[in-house]
Amino acid sequence: MQNLNSALSMLQEFLPIRNSCILIRDSITNRYYISLSPEISQSEQYLWNSDHRKDANLFKHEIFYKLLLSPDEPDILGLPCPKDLRRLQRFVRYIHPVIYQEQTLPVCLLCFYVTDAKLLPEIENIVNIFSDMIAMAMVARGVKVNRISGKQDSQPAEDRVFTNIIGRNSHLLEIARIIKRISASKATVLIRGESGTGKELIAKAIHKNSLNPQSPFISLNCAALPENLMESELFGHEKGAFTGAIAQKKGRFELANGGTIFLDEIGYTSLAFQTKILRVLQEGEFERLGSTKTLKVDVRVLCATNVDLEQAISDGNFREDLYYRINVVAILVPPLRDRKDDIPLLVNHFLNALNQENGKQIKLSENDNQMLISKSWPGNVRELENAVHHAFLMEKNGFLYFETKTIQSQRRPNSMIKPVESILPDSNLVQEEVQEIEKALTSCHGIQKKAAQVLGISVRQLRYRIQKYNIIVRKINPLNS
Repeated sequence: MQNLNSALSMLQEFLPIRNSCILIRDSITNRYYISLSPEISQSEQYLWNSDHRKDANLFKHEIFYKLLLSPDEPDILGLPCPKDLRRLQRFVRYIHPVIYQEQTLPVCLLCFYVTDAKLLPEIENIVNIFSDMIAMAMVARGVKVNRISGKQDSQPAEDRVFTNIIGRNSHLLEIARIIKRISASKATVLIRGESGTGKELIAKAIHKNSLNPQSPFISLNCAALPENLMESELFGHEKGAFTGAIAQKKGRFELANGGTIFLDEIGYTSLAFQTKILRVLQEGEFERLGSTKTLKVDVRVLCATNVDLEQAISDGNFREDLYYRINVVAILVPPLRDRKDDIPLLVNHFLNALNQENGKQIKLSENDNQMLISKSWPGNVRELENAVHHAFLMEKNGFLYFETKTIQSQRRPNSMIKPVESILPDSNLVQEEVQEIEKALTSCHGIQKKAAQVLGISVRQLRYRIQKYNIIVRKINPLNS
């Protein structure tokens, strides 16, 4: 994309044109947004893009033929215009749809102002050639091309998924098709699935297939940090903002500017913090801790959760407006028990990596292969990988050796919740913690906010433990108890 930006600058040097820019069509929202422009600042680009994403009545046209608009005609684009160009008053607005093949929707629009209309024939000849180059470059980078009829191009069945995702299961292949379709969009994506299914790999695949895969990919596990630290991690802080803040620090949103941020386990955030995330999604702005200066960012947000967000909304633990904001595109990652045909592929992948790393030739026996396929794998791909690693270390006679105690049948988990026996160590300390939580919930009639106060922890920390330990929460009406 930087090369295209340089090419636009060169066109402006040799031709009587100004304010050139490329508008990319978002295949999800069906709108155009500014992708490149040598003369329009990043802040002006963001404001224009933001307005067109929020207002359903703004520019949402399909342009199949070039448009030449005189100064007296209404500007259907309303693009930001440099002050010195406004003073000229007499210029022609030129909108050129960049089309890859006949009978396809434009992959983008090339727009600029012509300051000398007498040279329009020469300009059009050069723009036609330049347009073809742009189309080929964008398709080569994976931009989706749709036909005017609205039907997708017929494609052969997928024979592989992305390089970082192993599997041939139909569910996984469907996810791969979704990723290819949405990667060029800036729409937010909610990735749902049980722990260990590979939600972060899906997020990375979306980023790697975007228009700018070299841009930053920044991730944060929202369940791994206490809330007071998470705000600093996401939004940054100024020197002296709090005890221990010895220097200014950029937050994850600021580091991800121009790229992608992945918020894992967003279902564990508090209502107060959800409000702050919602502001960034809606306005693209925030302040560092200890600062009054508002910063603007242009970041694509990908989220993941194993929490039932609909139930969390019903329980008052998740903001409904944030849910709709992050759930523009939803991807449900299947658990390993629903894609058992992928288990041999995954085992071979993990085993080959271990053999290469350790210079060995350990193999998998057919009996063990069938045994692995028969298990329910409540910990999903992560559990399978750990089991293969353990069996590699315990190998016997050149074959993986799976000990009975490390590979045992588990009951099938309900929904997205892992069974308690698969995640709890055999520890009296954990059992005591579970008992204390259950006791507090009972005494507070299942109201988590009150139970958290009794335990001396935050609601977010309580919800994390309820999820982690698979504690059943029953709300009890004290009048009926």
